[in-house]
This record gives sequence, C-alpha cells and structure tokens, in this order.
Amino acid sequence: MIELVGDAMTANRAQRPVIAGVDGSEVSVRAARLAAAAARRRAAPLHLLHASLGVTDLLGTRADAVLRKVADSLAGTDRDVEVSWSMEQGDPADVLRAVSAAAQLLVLGGGRRAGRVGGPSIGSTAKGVAASARCPVVVVPDTTTSIVVRGRRSVVVGVEGRRGEDAEEDRGTEEVLGFAFREASIRRTDLVAVHAWRDLPVTTEYESEGPLVDWAAVRSDEERVLSTALAGWQQRWPDVLVREVIVRDRTAHGLLAAALTAELLVVGHRRRGPIATMRSTTRAVLHRATGPVAVVPIEPP
Repeated sequence: MIELVGDAMTANRAQRPVIAGVDGSEVSVRAARLAAAAARRRAAPLHLLHASLGVTDLLGTRADAVLRKVADSLAGTDRDVEVSWSMEQGDPADVLRAVSAAAQLLVLGGGRRAGRVGGPSIGSTAKGVAASARCPVVVVPDTTTSIVVRGRRSVVVGVEGRRGEDAEEDRGTEEVLGFAFREASIRRTDLVAVHAWRDLPVTTEYESEGPLVDWAAVRSDEERVLSTALAGWQQRWPDVLVREVIVRDRTAHGLLAAALTAELLVVGHRRRGPIATMRSTTRAVLHRATGPVAVVPIEPP
C-alpha cells in the first residue's frame, strides 16, 4: 500500500527515487502517473516535487493540497509504490536540475507554449532541465495524438553509431543503448533501433547526382554502422527483440516517424553544464514528439 510521506525522500534511502515534477497542470499529473509506473517497474520509491518562487500557491491552489491529491490518486493503480512529496522554493528548472543528481529518473510534463510560427513549442522548464540534468529525463507531451488501439507498443532509440575512433561517441552510444535496452526489458516490449544516415537537407542539385552514387553501397555501409553499434547488446539483454531500421532522412524526421506509436522514444544529449544548449535533433524531437521522450545525458569526458 502507498505510504504518503510529507518530508522528501526519507524512505528507502538505499534506492534512488524516480522524481516527478508536479505543477498542478493536467500534463504534470499525467507525468506523475507515468513516473509511478516507472518507479513500480524499477522497485524504486516515487517522489513528487513542486518548485516555484512562491511555494504556497500552485495554479491558484495550495501546493501541499495538490501534491497530496496527486499522491492519493496514484493509490488505485500503483499500490506497491512508496510515495513522498515536497515543496521547494526557487526557479523550477534550477530545483529540478539540482535534485536530478540524486534521482535515477526525472519525469516532467512538456508544458508547451505557442511557437514562433504558431506551432507548439516545449516549455522552457522542461527544455532546460532535459538539456542539463544529471539523470535521464522523460518529457511527457501535453497532448497525445497517436494511440495504439491494438498491438504492442515499442521502445524506439536513436543510434548514431561508431564512425571512427571517437571515444566520446562510443561512450554516448553505450549510455543511450544501455538505457533503451533496460527500458524495453522492464516494459517487456521490443526495441526499434533507428539509424538515420542522411542528416542534411537534400538539395535538388545534390539529388541530380544520384545516378553517379552507389546508394546500395552507401546503405550497406550504414547498415554495418548500426550493426556495429548494436553488437553485443542482444547477448546482454536476450529477452529484448531488436528491430533495426535504417532511415535515409534527417535524424529527427526518422525518429519521429518511427516513434509515432511508440511507448517511449530514447535519445541522447551531451551535457555541457547547467546552461547547456540542446542540439537541434534533440530539440526538434522534444518539440514535435507525440509521446514520451527520454533524454539520456552523456557526460563530458
């Protein structure tokens, strides 16, 4: 049965918690439910955290009342998860970034706002935390436009692959694939590994040279890149069925297409500090994804 603990992270100190950011919005409540499921799969405690410059108010309601209500709502579906909650004063991005060092997973609502050209854009808090957190961050979009009615939903992971003697890229691939394989295993689903091998806009002039390029050889080379990156992982995670996908497109386009009905999309981000900027592929995926996206931090050497 769920135990409500008012002061933060006092129970089960031996296990790092899954932390969910809660601001009272509908998407943050959905993020808390997803975090509870993640905590149950990991046999980890769940911590609900509200951070604001004024902790006594949360969308016009007392923060402690909202947090307790969210915790109570989880009791019906995740009875084996131990829940704690707390309120912190400060900039939400700074607070969440700080607690990420003690968490195994951070789950946030996307909190989208209007983009520059009228389209949706992920909120600044989620974007800032995903770019600089010390643990993997799952961002839940404010709307879900794709729903699988029947059949299995997969975990999708973007694979850059090893393109040379780049130790940092090798380590990044290891960290991202390690997270993705574990997620697929504990979710008991398959893993779709996507490698996009044309990450630049295709111009008409370049395409006109198509007959002069041995595209079959290029594709074969890229297939080897993906196979090399995945080598050994099937032995480590024999319960995970892996499907390899080669995409001749921009990385973001390929990942978003593959993850249209995915349970989770996993991408990597090289963390460069608290004011790090997010690379264009990760930023585009977060802005346009129709389902949860896990951003795995790759620590600098």
